[in-house]
Amino acid sequence: MFDLVLTGGRVNDLESGLDAVRNIGINGGRIAAVSARELRGRQVISVSGQVVAPGFIDLHSHGQTDENYRYKAMDGVTSALEMEV
Repeated sequence: MFDLVLTGGRVNDLESGLDAVRNIGINGGRIAAVSARELRGRQVISVSGQVVAPGFIDLHSHGQTDENYRYKAMDGVTSALEMEV
C-alpha cells in the first residue's frame, strides 16, 4: 500500500531507456515503485495521457519574478537559475 499512486502515465527514464506507460507508487514523498502492474494506494490519481516527470531545471532563466516563477511551475520547472555567465 502506497501513500499515492499515479496510474497510466508515460514514464521516460533516460538512464534505463524506459519509455512506456507505467504506474508509480510514492511513499513519504519519494518514488518507491514503477510498475506495469496495478498498484494500490491510499490516494490514486489517473494521469493517463500525461507524461510523469519529477521536474525540470531551467539553467538560463531571465524571469525572476513571482509571476514568472508561477508560469514556470505550471510548465513543470522546479528550479530556475540565472546562470548566463
